[in-house]
Amino acid sequence: MSNIQVSVRIPPQLYEKLLAHTNVAGLSKSKIVAQALSQYLELNQKDCPSIEERLLQIETRLDSLESSLKTEEPTSALSSTDIKYQSSSPLDIPPLEKFSFERPIVDETGNILKRVKGESQCFKEELGEGNILEMIYIPEGTFLMGSSFTEPGSQICEQPQHSVSLKGFFLGKYPITQKQWEIVAQYPKVNRDLEVSPSCFKGNDRPVESISWEDAMEFCHRLSQHTQHSYGLPSEAQWEYACRGGTITPFYFGSTLTGDLANYMAKHIYAGESSSFYRQETTSVTSFYSNPFGLYDLHGNVWEWCADAWYPTYENAPTSGQPRLSSQRETRRVLRGGSWDEDAYHCRCASRYAYHPQAVGVSRIGFRVMLIT
Repeated sequence: MSNIQVSVRIPPQLYEKLLAHTNVAGLSKSKIVAQALSQYLELNQKDCPSIEERLLQIETRLDSLESSLKTEEPTSALSSTDIKYQSSSPLDIPPLEKFSFERPIVDETGNILKRVKGESQCFKEELGEGNILEMIYIPEGTFLMGSSFTEPGSQICEQPQHSVSLKGFFLGKYPITQKQWEIVAQYPKVNRDLEVSPSCFKGNDRPVESISWEDAMEFCHRLSQHTQHSYGLPSEAQWEYACRGGTITPFYFGSTLTGDLANYMAKHIYAGESSSFYRQETTSVTSFYSNPFGLYDLHGNVWEWCADAWYPTYENAPTSGQPRLSSQRETRRVLRGGSWDEDAYHCRCASRYAYHPQAVGVSRIGFRVMLIT
């Protein structure tokens, strides 16, 4: 089809649907529609209906797609290898436990101005061998997602800023550790094999790394099958909302970051702080302070996979916190939080990055899980 030029009158209703389902930044409407036609107009060599009939087929397919996106669970729509589990009700989970923590607030030079006490709730999932997974309750709320043009390190992919409202959810207190991975990787296989010890930097309490998005999803499937609770990856809206913890500064500690607050390439300056130690490896997930929700390691240590397909901007992004699905052939997934080998600006609450879901062997990439309710 790409080698043949055809003049086609497209009904206005179908034209608008094609535009809605083909969100590509920087292209003219004519190129967008041409790309959409090449994607949706499948030619059957044995049975070639008229152009008009084929356009009607496209509209029918788009109507079907819209209907499925309204009814399917977001994570199951992201990959043909995903499986569905029954959603957990509040009665299915263990009793919630309260826990206390302390977090610092810093000035523009990274000095701690004060320490604030906080309290959150969590439930504990028994994994085996005395190891538990702590799931923190993140209360419902509305926040401004993304970064402003004036925020140091701001990128076009973090704009435009937009309001997102989310229901309450449960998110892992820490990135999945190597011990947790080792235990779950020995649960019965669902879709694919998992390496029991994939990480470059070894340590039971260090985050598991060097795993792909597909491996992370297999972990979630095995965990779901074992616990009878539905686990998955958070949407990037859920991730950023949880990371910010009600703050609006680049980091949940304040306007800058230091090597005493997170594990990143702290020898490079972000704002007014002094250069500090660059560790050049991962650290234990309990090494630093928590954020206002009682979550740890959201700045640095390892990038964290999210459920979303990658989009280059927030144009037409969902405002409900659901994972963003792609009608394109874009296969990359979203990473959040920066890593031990990134500058501070990559570790900001709003920072985002794209990577291929099959990529393995990258010691900067890990994940944390959320409970799908």
